[in-house]
Amino acid sequence: MSRMTVSRTNTYYVHPVKTLLSSLLLFVFFCSFQEPSLDRQVMRMHDNGQEHVVLYFDKMSGDLMKEEVFYPNGNLQWTGTYKNGKEDGTWQFYYSNGSIKTVENYEAGKEHGVSSQFNEQGKKTKEEFWKHGKKIKELKY
Repeated sequence: MSRMTVSRTNTYYVHPVKTLLSSLLLFVFFCSFQEPSLDRQVMRMHDNGQEHVVLYFDKMSGDLMKEEVFYPNGNLQWTGTYKNGKEDGTWQFYYSNGSIKTVENYEAGKEHGVSSQFNEQGKKTKEEFWKHGKKIKELKY
């Protein structure tokens, strides 16, 4: 057994197997929160040689996880994530100058949550509130 002294009057013994098991459990716990390892595949190119459509697949399952589409100038046109083959999470759409155009939220392939639209100067012009694919409310600015 290893001996660990905490103070002059108290001595505690730490069993090496318990220390090893604790370390192993911590390692497994932290590894479970890492993003899946993704395989990036360029699916289509623009005529000028710039990437047009890029898809990301989970290396373990082969599932589509993310999509990126680019303008011919190389700026991002939109990006979003998938879960179980359907749009899920935040999707962002951009103007060709790179400024944000729309932010939409999806759950199981349907719009869910707040969707915001912006003009090319970045000013919010509209908000829509969605619940499982049905528009609940719309605000224009």
